[in-house]
Amino acid sequence: MTPAARLAVVDDDQDFTEYLQTLLKTRGYAVEVFHSGEAFIERLESGAVPQLILLDVMMPDLDGIETLRAIRQAQPSAQVIMLSGTQTPATIVEAVRLGAADYVLKPGDPDGVGEAALESAIRNALERQSLSAEVARLGAQIADDPEGTQPYWGNGPSMAPVMEMVDRVADSDVTVLLRGESGVGKEVIARELHRRSGRRTKPFVKVNCAALPADLLESELFGHEKGSFTGAGATRIGKFEFAQHGTIMLDEISELPAALQAKLLHVLQDGQITKLGSNRPIDVNVRVVAATNQHLESMMRAGTFREDLYYRIQVIELRLPPLRDRREEIPAFVEFFLIKYAAAYRRPPVKPSDALLGELIEYPWPGNIRELENMMKRLVVLQDEHFILAELARLSHEDRYLPPAAQQYAPVPAASLPQAQTNGVEPDTDDDGIDTGDEDGVDLQALVKGAVLRLERDAIEQALIRFRWNRRKAASHLRVSYKTLLNKMKECGITDPNGA
Repeated sequence: MTPAARLAVVDDDQDFTEYLQTLLKTRGYAVEVFHSGEAFIERLESGAVPQLILLDVMMPDLDGIETLRAIRQAQPSAQVIMLSGTQTPATIVEAVRLGAADYVLKPGDPDGVGEAALESAIRNALERQSLSAEVARLGAQIADDPEGTQPYWGNGPSMAPVMEMVDRVADSDVTVLLRGESGVGKEVIARELHRRSGRRTKPFVKVNCAALPADLLESELFGHEKGSFTGAGATRIGKFEFAQHGTIMLDEISELPAALQAKLLHVLQDGQITKLGSNRPIDVNVRVVAATNQHLESMMRAGTFREDLYYRIQVIELRLPPLRDRREEIPAFVEFFLIKYAAAYRRPPVKPSDALLGELIEYPWPGNIRELENMMKRLVVLQDEHFILAELARLSHEDRYLPPAAQQYAPVPAASLPQAQTNGVEPDTDDDGIDTGDEDGVDLQALVKGAVLRLERDAIEQALIRFRWNRRKAASHLRVSYKTLLNKMKECGITDPNGA
């Protein structure tokens, strides 16, 4: 579980601090209250630095501006949001000059607008802090290790062409499209492209285009102005601005709605974004790496993915092979993950037996490298490979299916085909024994459609059962969108036994 962000509230008004502490704790933050600037500075100098400071402007003795100056001297990188009951231009200017992250009116209005503005300011400040920490970490890594400590992506022959192309294009600004099944390591390659580029000291920002509803995704990518929609209590910076001079990874780009596809095309063509609720374009210098596990060409033919956007993102295309096609690399991946998580979890190293390695090599790995990594985490934590052998035996029994690529071309078993209704009359045939198609003949199109529907139903039901009726996970496993899965469930008459 991610630890709660630590916030400090510095305000002499006890009633207000009690209200604010309660509000922030209900939002999942850890909050410490100080009723004077002097008390907080004393705590700060002892080495206790919160992630974010909410500082009142009007306080007796040491006021907010003087406290801010003292904070800057003690901890120059501290993030501070100024709180005030009124907007005083001179105070705002001075606070910004001293490095305040934001200036927000104190919440307390009946309609909750002030609370929303404060929460938005807190989220923005924490996001900026997280990105700054990532930049600092990358800078320190480069300084300490000029050659670069490479993540492990495999050393087999199937990955050699991929890594050769990474070497060729990393230090350029061309857009790259990463393709491959879920879990094959597309994010690892995207980060490696960034690490080997001239942008490596700037942010790497990942956006999962399938993780947010369409009405929020535009704001997430491009930001919004205050009041641009209900709940937009403050101006918000989008991911493209956060990634300025760095790299942005657009994961599952196939899930972008049509309207956003058009706006992304504009960004790629003109290098400009426009926030929601604004007419002012903002120049952005960001390298785009897109990723998908979908067949974009089929989506273009179906009209759900723009052809012009496809050719914009497909300047360089890298196809990552699934783990089942890289079985010779599994022992090396196993060793890498076991060492990594033994150190992370402070557990003794685990040496897998030959029997376990044999099972790992034979298993089809529908979840690819991500599934293998998670299994190795469990092995490190449990320190007993019998649990893993039992899990592999169960999965191998449950998951007797063709790999996703092969499913598209799987022959229909004869026994599963519907029988033609002849009403006791032998069908007319020509001299070669082929049905001539009179009124009592077989409807070939209906026969094929029925067989396909049954195959689809079986595959969907197996996926839903495997993932305990988690429809998003089942959709990802079947390599279709969530909406497509819901439509297919309705078409096949599949209902959730839990009533969800």
